[in-house]
Amino acid sequence: MLDLRLLLLRSAAFLSIAGGAALAALTQRRPLTALNDLIMADGLSSLALALAGLLALTVSARWQRLGQLAALWIGLLCGHLGGLALAVLLSLALSERWAARGGGLALAVGFGLIGFSAGDWALTTGGAGLNSLSFLLLLVGAALAAGALDLPRPDPASFDPLAALIGLAALLRLFSVGPWNLGWQFAALLVGATYGLSAAWRAVNSAAADQTEEWIARALSGLALVGIGCAAPAGVVAASLLLIQLTLRRLAQPCGGIAAWAGWILSGVVPGSLGFVALWAISAAAMAAGIAALAMTVWGAALLLMLAAGRQIHGRGRIRSGIAAGVSLALGLAAPALLRWWLRPLSDHLQGGLTPYGALEPWGWAGLLALNAGAQPVATAPGLALLALMLLLGALAWLIARWRALRLNETGERGHE
Repeated sequence: MLDLRLLLLRSAAFLSIAGGAALAALTQRRPLTALNDLIMADGLSSLALALAGLLALTVSARWQRLGQLAALWIGLLCGHLGGLALAVLLSLALSERWAARGGGLALAVGFGLIGFSAGDWALTTGGAGLNSLSFLLLLVGAALAAGALDLPRPDPASFDPLAALIGLAALLRLFSVGPWNLGWQFAALLVGATYGLSAAWRAVNSAAADQTEEWIARALSGLALVGIGCAAPAGVVAASLLLIQLTLRRLAQPCGGIAAWAGWILSGVVPGSLGFVALWAISAAAMAAGIAALAMTVWGAALLLMLAAGRQIHGRGRIRSGIAAGVSLALGLAAPALLRWWLRPLSDHLQGGLTPYGALEPWGWAGLLALNAGAQPVATAPGLALLALMLLLGALAWLIARWRALRLNETGERGHE
């Protein structure tokens, strides 16, 4: 007998994915607003809706999950601080984890405090109420929802990907309210870097495959928090790519068995894969912001994540992991188009709260380019054309080496004669 909860959750998930794709097309130039900005949809709404739908396909079918998804829809399409606070509170209150519920309370109080202090509850005009207390509440709430409280625990509860997405999306939404000062950026970077690096280390040292995968997801959430803390277009794009990578790994479920080729693609080791592009992007965002120590920390966490993901390769390959690996490779190779048509509009819609310290731009046919505040390139990632050229040069070098070896063998044989 078909489970009604499963049917409704899957239907809501596919509706969320379709809605996110539709909004991505409709919000290319500017956000959609209605009812005096009470309803607002932008690039962040489209990305979070699509990822929430995909993640809903990976969680257990419970009525709470259906309510969580519905509340998330309301929050992503709401342009009122009070409505946003209630939506975040409800969506995280329906989580299975008490830490995420506490994070929802902190996020709701933070958004409510902004509206109360400003005397203006409109999302885009209530920036006067953004202060250190409200920001601290929002940062703590996002970190709790993303699972940061699991770090000191030897055997933490299961990671909740929907709660992490809600918390990080809520912190991204704060850029619609107003800009951050340097102290707030430093706090977000410190929390994100500590969480990401520590979780990556725990992933390498975990014995069980399912625990390793949980820590990989937590580490990706921490690095996404670093991208948000950069408070620049490059950081927003990097955080978005990391959330997409997290979603792909949840869909692939590599701890249940994965072929070697698919496992390495999903690990981020293979240039041109989405994981590689996402980890490069967060490092490039740190370099574009001029924070060398942060870039080194991020790369350290990235290397640990690649190692931990490599340890997950075992068992027989499954269709779902192969499909996820193919999608990862396709999205990584199409990263310039993905940036141009989906992620750059997202960062443009949040531009009012972002600094100019770093941007990621499509680099023609060659790949991606990271620019600092002076529009000077600080890092590049190869695209499909450059990777094809590298393969061509490698094949040519192999042919030349083979030809030389054959000639040397012929010369040696003639000398013996």
